[in-house]
Amino acid sequence: MIFRSRTRVIPVTAVLLISAVVLASCSSGDGLQQWPDPADPQVPLPTGAVFSDGGDTGDVQDDGGTPFGSLRPGDGSPEQRVPDIIDRGRLIVGVSQSMNQLGFRDPVTGEMAGFEVDIAHEIARDIFGDPDRVDFRYIEGDGRDKALRDGDVDIVIRSMTVTRLRQMNVEFSIPYLTVSPRLLVNRNSGIASEEDLADKTVCATTRSTSAQSLTSIDHNRLLLTETWPDCLMAMQHGQVDAIYSDSAILSGLLAQDPNTELVGMSDHTDHYAVATAPPTIRNTAGLVRQVNTTLERLRSDGTWNRLHGQWLAPSTGAGSQPEPVYRTDEESTELRNLRREAEAAETSEASGASTTAAAAPTTAADDEGDDEGERS
Repeated sequence: MIFRSRTRVIPVTAVLLISAVVLASCSSGDGLQQWPDPADPQVPLPTGAVFSDGGDTGDVQDDGGTPFGSLRPGDGSPEQRVPDIIDRGRLIVGVSQSMNQLGFRDPVTGEMAGFEVDIAHEIARDIFGDPDRVDFRYIEGDGRDKALRDGDVDIVIRSMTVTRLRQMNVEFSIPYLTVSPRLLVNRNSGIASEEDLADKTVCATTRSTSAQSLTSIDHNRLLLTETWPDCLMAMQHGQVDAIYSDSAILSGLLAQDPNTELVGMSDHTDHYAVATAPPTIRNTAGLVRQVNTTLERLRSDGTWNRLHGQWLAPSTGAGSQPEPVYRTDEESTELRNLRREAEAAETSEASGASTTAAAAPTTAADDEGDDEGERS
């Protein structure tokens, strides 16, 4: 689905629905919206949701170790880095439409809004001189890689955590947000940390890094859903006791339900970054450098602080933009070879043929290195 930014048309049915919700909440005795009774056996699970009683977390693998850095911005102009996007006249961005505070469609204005949406506008500003030259396409979490590799979108800005394993399939910018694992629970639930989950049912989305992390946390049962709002719905219906995710995602859910709270502090941190197809699949090195130029500008001119203060700080507290990490020529060569090996293994598995020998290693001076533009 394509959503062109700054559209303000709202369907009449949406207005009626909003009015009905407001009236219903105002009619309650305490002024708060009344949620469904807990654990109603007649309430079905969210569409696509399944319980997992073992270590199955939706085919999520180990993160593969410390991620590689990104590509340095360099000195190129947008016309040199992204000529195809310049010719098209618009940047195509994959986002969420249901993640409050990060990427969502405002039900009142009809516009896309959120921290990640505003980052997309800033990238467009630096390419075209106009922040509104963006087409948004809605994608779910498990469709991000495919949308990039198929060329359906130029970039994805959708709560995508940087891992070394994911770098086999996509290229990442420098990080734009630091997050840490937390729990969202109902108030007075008695859950204060991960240690309280031993006999509890926990929710996470399928194939998310949060689902993978739960394999090392003692819990009773796991509900895997297609979206994070589905987890919130399941908790409101008493089908799960807690939602396990990162601070940014959970803060958006928290803002939607006054009966919930964030608990459980962690010293572990992860990072979100803008994703593109890898240079081994599409000529995206120039685009990555362009995105990194914008992210560096957001740091230097204070825009990142303004956006974070507007969207995230009220729920997560003050924060700072992550420090950029760039890779060396040697690391670019290593990553390129790992990607080729991963692609060869995937092709072999798909065809049912026996595993073939990995491609011969290359150096940063090879022709493909110039095509990828991976000199740091």
